[in-house]
Amino acid sequence: MANVDLTKAVRTILIKNWLDVGKVRLQVAGGNVIIRGRLARSRDDQPVNGLFIEQLEQAIRGTKGVKNVRWILEGWEFDRGQWQTKAD
Repeated sequence: MANVDLTKAVRTILIKNWLDVGKVRLQVAGGNVIIRGRLARSRDDQPVNGLFIEQLEQAIRGTKGVKNVRWILEGWEFDRGQWQTKAD
């Protein structure tokens, strides 16, 4: 799958999950997906939590052509196999 098609597919997943795509930057190259920025839902009644990030990643990894997903998120860290909010 071409990078542009893969970018479109991943962006569609983010939008379908009510993620505010204006607050993240999406990069796709050679099947590698990098999502950086701040995760925020466009619907206030649905919070962002570790389970939500895991579900997003699972959906993205299930997309044909995706080899790897890397997250660089403001306010979050992956620690001991789980997404946790960063303690400042």
